[in-house]
Amino acid sequence: MVGDNLRRLRKERGLKQDELAKAARSSQQTISEIENGHRGARTGTLEKLAGALGVPVGAFFADGGKPPVPPRPRTPLTDEPHAAFDERFAATDAASADALRKRVDVEFGALQEYIRRLKAAGIGGDDLRLKQAQRRLGEAKRRLHAVTSRATDLALNAEFGRAREVHDTVAAYVGAAQEVAEMLAAENTEARAGVI
Repeated sequence: MVGDNLRRLRKERGLKQDELAKAARSSQQTISEIENGHRGARTGTLEKLAGALGVPVGAFFADGGKPPVPPRPRTPLTDEPHAAFDERFAATDAASADALRKRVDVEFGALQEYIRRLKAAGIGGDDLRLKQAQRRLGEAKRRLHAVTSRATDLALNAEFGRAREVHDTVAAYVGAAQEVAEMLAAENTEARAGVI
C-alpha cells in the first residue's frame, strides 16, 4: 500500500522517479523498489519523500490515515530496576563496561526511533505511550552517560596508570555531570554579563 500511494502521489505531481529521488535526496532505485513492493520504506526515507512531495507521512498509507503504531522496542537494560542495574554496572571492568555501553546505546537508539515513529503515527504528547517512551529514553540516556564515563575512567586508569575515581552507581556519575553542566552554565552566564 505504501508503494502504491507513493507512485500515485509522485504521478499526481508530474514527477519521474529520478526527479523525486533528487528532491528527496534518495536514489531512483530505492523509489522503484518501494513502489514495486520489493523493499519496505524506513521512517527516515518516508519523511524525506513526504517532504519532497509536500505531504504528511500518513499520505503513504492506504486509508489516508496515519502510519501504524509501532511495537514497543525491547529494552531490558533500560527497564532493569535501578539497584539491579547498579549491581551490573559496579561489576564491570574496562572491557565489560565498554560492552555494556554498546548495549545501552543500542537501546537508546531504539527508543529514539520508537518515539519518532509514534509521532509519525500521530501519537500526541498527552498519550501515555509517548510519555512512557520519553521517560524510558531519559533513563537510557542517564545510564548511557554513566556507563560511558565509567568505561572511560577504567580505560584511562588501566592504559595510563591514572588514578581517576571510578564510581559504582549511575547516580554518582549523572550527579557529577549535572554539577559540571550547572557550573559551566553559570560561568557562561557570567561571561555573557561581562561582555554585554
